[in-house]
Amino acid sequence: MLAEVASCQLVQKSCLIYAESHVGRPEYLLDNRLGRQSEWTKGIGRCWRHLPALQNFCYFKVLANLNPQGLRRYPGSALLVQETTRMHGSKLHAEVWDVDSDVAAAWAARQDLSGVRFHLGDGFAGIRSLLDRSPPGLLLIDPPYINPEDSKLAEDLLCTAAEKGWIVLWWYMLGGKTIPEVSNIQSLSLDFADAGMDGGRWQGAVVTIAGASDSLIEHLREQAATLQRVIQSA
Repeated sequence: MLAEVASCQLVQKSCLIYAESHVGRPEYLLDNRLGRQSEWTKGIGRCWRHLPALQNFCYFKVLANLNPQGLRRYPGSALLVQETTRMHGSKLHAEVWDVDSDVAAAWAARQDLSGVRFHLGDGFAGIRSLLDRSPPGLLLIDPPYINPEDSKLAEDLLCTAAEKGWIVLWWYMLGGKTIPEVSNIQSLSLDFADAGMDGGRWQGAVVTIAGASDSLIEHLREQAATLQRVIQSA
């Protein structure tokens, strides 16, 4: 959904403004040793086998470009947006936050940041500061929910950013204690079992969306339904 929203925005704009409150590493290496069943094999691995039928999804185009020899590199959210922007031949102005020093080191080690500026610090506070000095763009809120107040902070940030004209995506898991109670906000969900995937301890995932047009919401719903049909097809 993140890649779809970014791609739709880039059809209308030559430069994407992007922000993320808790970014994580740029990318992750998947353990694909023969015979080893890792968690990812029941998630993205389940989707990967349908790659030829998923070329209408920006996300899977990015994955294919990053993995010409087979699935090994898994992009973090900011790298996904960066690659989506590159695929459109557009510019990116991104500011992302994380409190983990190892995450900061991973970003510092990258040779090509291409418009991504990493901040080591509190993403909730950082994004609030950004909202006062940046034109509206696309915001992803994806906290680790380590602190009990994270859910409330995420909800407040979503509402504030949407009021300032941003499109905001807030990711959380079904089965956890992070489901918000926000009225008049669209949400799109995926039940892992219904989609033929194994989410482990998680029942599914939800993305709450604020500030998006009705046409964009409808596009996301159609793409989500198409993805589920493809995954279930075999």
